Amino acid sequence: MNPFSFLGINAVSFGVGRVERLAEDIAELKRETYEVLVISDAGVAKVGITDRIRRVLERSGYDVTVFSELAGEPDAATVDHAVRILNRLADPMVVGVGGGSALDVAKLAAVIAKDEFPTEDYALCARAFPKPRLKRIMIPTTAGTGSEVTRTAVFTTSKGNKVWAWGHELLPDLVLLDPCLTVSLPADVTAVTGLDAMVHAIEACTCRNRNPMADALGLHAIRLAKQHLMAAIEKPADIDARSGMLIASTIAGSAFAQTGTAAAHSIGHALATIAGIPHGRAVTIGMEALLSWNAEASPEAHAAVAEALGCSKSADQCAPAFRALVERSGVDRSLAGKDIEPEILSRVMMSPENLPMIENNARPISKDDALELCRRILAQ
Repeated sequence: MNPFSFLGINAVSFGVGRVERLAEDIAELKRETYEVLVISDAGVAKVGITDRIRRVLERSGYDVTVFSELAGEPDAATVDHAVRILNRLADPMVVGVGGGSALDVAKLAAVIAKDEFPTEDYALCARAFPKPRLKRIMIPTTAGTGSEVTRTAVFTTSKGNKVWAWGHELLPDLVLLDPCLTVSLPADVTAVTGLDAMVHAIEACTCRNRNPMADALGLHAIRLAKQHLMAAIEKPADIDARSGMLIASTIAGSAFAQTGTAAAHSIGHALATIAGIPHGRAVTIGMEALLSWNAEASPEAHAAVAEALGCSKSADQCAPAFRALVERSGVDRSLAGKDIEPEILSRVMMSPENLPMIENNARPISKDDALELCRRILAQ
């Protein structure tokens, strides 16, 4: 067994209707503030969730500004915009509400707001985070990314490269899990974000950096997602299913926050960079291509995943079980019509910003292996 350290997360609070007590949470965290910036996205604003957050806070006397101009995955310019808003406020609190994109923008903006450097300077930890940092609460409205409990914020540079910043400074002061906020998710978004959570959990349990504590979290997240994903897709108002998926996503996020992700994410980031494939769909494509290949190198770990997926404890059952769940979910894995060259995809997959994920994969990946995997992906 490899040596490991388990780095805890900050407070997480779950409950149906839990968001109604948000003003009390802010008062406990930062008693003197009366300004709050809510960072969200256009979709969350459209279904009325940001208005609900605003009403909860304004009833308690808070001056609320909403920034919800995110569309798709975040870029450095969006974070810079959020920082400019924060710097116009006297002593604000940050509340991130939404999927992984909104939460990543909120986390990063809150951390760098008092510094004078642009977001891109923090890519790949090229610059240390400043002090002091703003207090922040994260409220996920999707069950997939786990961003609410990770030390990472992903964004795209002005050159179109998908990069990230990381560090314990990015952990929020409080996470609120309210399954009611996920009920409005369309079936296709529920499916793709749920599979994103599943990929996080599988990689945490099978990567080179896996450890017994992360295994415990990841395997339980797999069990929860297997139990609840289809019900959440088919019965959107099923609060038990929504609760199960929300908890699964956060547990999976806690697991890969300890271990890092692996090659399914390097493939996913490459697909996003080259063809704009949304993250959850992209990593699902990567995971499906890798599972049987990886299982040959770490059969014990993949056998445990197969068992968590409801199969016999056998490594060769892992890939078919995952594929069956993906097919039931309805997520499209075909890349037909995208005109992606395997050589280009493999080169981006193995680029310097993606190498940590490659190096953490269960099975070593050479350049020839990467090219063959990319050909397999594009042939689906």
